Amino acid sequence: MRAWAVSIGSELLSGQITDTNATFLAQECAAAGIDLIRVTQVGDDQEALVSTIKLALLEADVVICTGGVGPTDDDVTREAIAEIAGETPELDSDLLRELESFFANRGQDMPARNAKQAWVIPSSETLANPVGTAPGWIVRLTIGEHRGTVIAMPGVPREMYRMWREQALPALQEQAGGHAIRSVTLKSLGIGESAAEDLIHDLILRPHPITATYAKDDGVHIRVTAMSDSAAAADRMLAAGISDVEDQLGAYIWGRDADTLPLVLIRGLEHTASTLAVVELGSGGAFVGMLTSVPGDDLTHPLLYGRILPLDLSLDHEEAQERATALAKRTREEAAATFGVAIVVSGGFDERNVLHGHATVALDSGNGACDVTQTGLRASIDDVHRRSALHAADRLRRLLAQQLLPQ
Repeated sequence: MRAWAVSIGSELLSGQITDTNATFLAQECAAAGIDLIRVTQVGDDQEALVSTIKLALLEADVVICTGGVGPTDDDVTREAIAEIAGETPELDSDLLRELESFFANRGQDMPARNAKQAWVIPSSETLANPVGTAPGWIVRLTIGEHRGTVIAMPGVPREMYRMWREQALPALQEQAGGHAIRSVTLKSLGIGESAAEDLIHDLILRPHPITATYAKDDGVHIRVTAMSDSAAAADRMLAAGISDVEDQLGAYIWGRDADTLPLVLIRGLEHTASTLAVVELGSGGAFVGMLTSVPGDDLTHPLLYGRILPLDLSLDHEEAQERATALAKRTREEAAATFGVAIVVSGGFDERNVLHGHATVALDSGNGACDVTQTGLRASIDDVHRRSALHAADRLRRLLAQQLLPQ
């Protein structure tokens, strides 16, 4: 199934808001095995929207529209779809009562202009909006010899997300023949996207399951999507695909789906009954900030000590190793922690304020054992902070993973 996403709203074209809906739909389509061939932004212009949807229907099986279904005069998505269908919008009494109840339950009278949101055309199916006032539409349309589906949903992200997942996507899957689709995102760290692709190149080339990589702030994500005639078959295909990726990427994998790197680290420290002391020199407290970002009162936080020191440009990379080693040991001993982590950023800035240097991470676990690694840096100061924290996180989570292995 080929899809074309159309984001509607003049505020998108003026740069007033960012089109997060397109990003969401791209991720959702990839997970569902839907081939998203194009994303287009259109202003609040009925003529332009009609032209865009017609063009999209010539190339795609489904056109996914977000925005333009509100109650104001510049919300013209319904009018555009009705024009293409050659039908006249009519007021649906049941939808109108639902809208009136929505406002009444909040102690308000429904503004007269909101009645527009109860419009339907004969060929449309309505998508309920459980968290807002704007229903969506599904309409089957024909342009020339091409027949396709148009989905219209609200532009408000929290409304669109639920409508898509609970109604629109299941309707498309049913239309596609009831195929079962399963998807998992594996998350890796310590390897770049190109290197990861090299290791799983053969898996990416095969048609089933679909395997794709994405560079993210917390590493490289690998999405595996399986589609089959039955849920059981899709589950088996997905499990095999996950196993294949894990066989190739091994220790680079740190989590999947909703896992976050901070939570994985905190849970790893808890499960090994370990505590941590951290000192950062030149990394802006990014690693401490990562560790303390985990929500939840049920966590007994294993971070005993965190100290943040300014960047010292006088250090070369060898001195940075010595400094990090000493800081990690002293910090662990002073805090009586299981592990001491020291991050030392060294190097210098060029005329563009880009740092050329290294992030040195020392991880002291006592008994004379200290893991010291360096990663090269050529980045802005914000990126230096982020990458230094990720490097420290990678070294710590690898050590914790080794300790969690059966003895």
